[in-house]
Amino acid sequence: MTDVWKKTIRDVVFLILGGFAYYLFYRFTGLGIPCAFHEITGLPCPSCGISHMFIHLFSLDFKSAFYDNQFLFFTWPLIAIEIIYLFYRTLESKKDLPRWNFFAIIIFGTLLGIFGVLRIICHWY
Repeated sequence: MTDVWKKTIRDVVFLILGGFAYYLFYRFTGLGIPCAFHEITGLPCPSCGISHMFIHLFSLDFKSAFYDNQFLFFTWPLIAIEIIYLFYRTLESKKDLPRWNFFAIIIFGTLLGIFGVLRIICHWY
């Protein structure tokens, strides 16, 4: 196994351990990272509900996880794959990302923004 793969695996393991540590901290204390957008406006941002979504996913309560954040419920595996790809790509070749990757990130960001606007509109009604 090359040093690049070892570094990529190490970084991904640290990311997973950090997420699991946050999960345990939240489960035992009830203290989570507050959403600044929600705190200021009282409206949900596109990423509101992520912590609760993962808590429900770990509990295998898929229905509640879906209602916490519908968009990220379906796209978080793609985000995880993208993060792993970025770790590997930057460590291995130190090259710029391919064009298709920038295009995918732009599409994802646009869809997340549309979801956020629709979420706010639905919150008002």
